[in-house]
Amino acid sequence: MTVNYVRWLRSYVGHQRLLQFSASAFIRNDQGRVLLGRRTDVMLWAPPSGVVQLGETPKQTLIREVLEETGLHVEVERLIGLYSGADFEWTYPNGDQAQIISAFFACRITGGLLVADRQEFTDLGYFAPDSFPPLMPRCVRMLNDALSGRVEAMSD
Repeated sequence: MTVNYVRWLRSYVGHQRLLQFSASAFIRNDQGRVLLGRRTDVMLWAPPSGVVQLGETPKQTLIREVLEETGLHVEVERLIGLYSGADFEWTYPNGDQAQIISAFFACRITGGLLVADRQEFTDLGYFAPDSFPPLMPRCVRMLNDALSGRVEAMSD
């Protein structure tokens, strides 16, 4: 059984702020609409993502998390950007604090059926870039970069 690193670490530090490295997926359908999920914890929309666990690469995390949260199999195509900063400081509803560092990857769907997992996302949908639902604030910059068409990865 794999140990959930964050849960294990939280047993020692409680709600203190931790660095969390996450991987997030930018997925578009054939019509150019972007896949987003409504998070169960804050009811705002965000791309599929998850915290990198011990022994995982960001790519492995992303493939695992997208499958768990959406039912889709994906192939990681390229890094869009690496993000952190004040807008990536986060307090979860249970009081846990995090400073998130997120790697945002463009992905291509290779199979599966779109189904919300109901634990992380209540709903899933594809949205036109000019009509996104209410987004997690930290996702706005990431999505803007993904939609900008830049070839090189962004970082701050």
